[in-house]
Amino acid sequence: MLLCLCTLCNGQNLARYEAQAEVGKFQAAVSYLADDMNAGRGSGTAGIQVAGQYIVSHFRQAGLLPWMWNYTQSFPYGDSTVMRNVIGWVPSVFPSDEYVLVCAHYDHLGTINGTIYNGADDNASGVAALIVMAQMFAQMRQEGGGPCKNVIFAAFDGKESSSAGAKHFLKAWPFERRRLTAVVNMDILGTDLVPYGKNRSYLLALGEETLPYRYRGYLDYLSKRIRYNMQVGLDFYGSRDFTRMMYRSGDQAVFAEAGIPSVLLTSGFHQHTYKASDDADIINYPLLRRRTLLIFNFVNHLCGD
Repeated sequence: MLLCLCTLCNGQNLARYEAQAEVGKFQAAVSYLADDMNAGRGSGTAGIQVAGQYIVSHFRQAGLLPWMWNYTQSFPYGDSTVMRNVIGWVPSVFPSDEYVLVCAHYDHLGTINGTIYNGADDNASGVAALIVMAQMFAQMRQEGGGPCKNVIFAAFDGKESSSAGAKHFLKAWPFERRRLTAVVNMDILGTDLVPYGKNRSYLLALGEETLPYRYRGYLDYLSKRIRYNMQVGLDFYGSRDFTRMMYRSGDQAVFAEAGIPSVLLTSGFHQHTYKASDDADIINYPLLRRRTLLIFNFVNHLCGD
């Protein structure tokens, strides 16, 4: 009976929850996180603390539960730096001991030699998608429509410091690792600046081969629906080496190395990556919205059995 009910959850019309994904929400989140006042969100700085509290406030307002009784997961890094992951979760509508992790790092390079690196696409865009998606799943849960697995939403600190936040999260994971059934990481999600054939509407999905067979190809299937109309690529620049490098540089690699199915969803490196020109005005907000809707449907599918 439970499997039947979860199948109904997975097959439902999600349009009512997709209505949460207003373009203005993405613009507001990216503009706030990538504002000069946050000084590039370097780990251990006042700017990233402000950004973290912004994410906490949105998780709390949406109705997410705090992870292990707290929205922040603090840990030391080096001799004097304290990093903070921001984590909330939406419990499954039916009892489940399985979890899907949706994550995006919110740290960036900070200020270097007086120049602020705001990191709008890297990775305020991914965090904006994380916040909006959390609102969508929270509404679904409040209305009893799902999800059918517990969904954790994590904004990781320390990605620019060898994925320190992701490593701490995994180290502190309180259950058997097999209970974490999939990881979906969003990193650099808001532009159409990477050459990808003639289609400016695309999404790169790296690491799909780590997923169980029943989930492979589902992103591509969804992308052909009229309201998404997007091309899904499974490599980066058609190069095995570039694809491997891109995948290994993201937080999802921490989980993949532990044997957990993990996918990186990205729009790819571009001419503004790791540069001071990575500001809010380079983001394609309608496309960021469509990518988020596609990922929302994909995550819901991962929760379906």
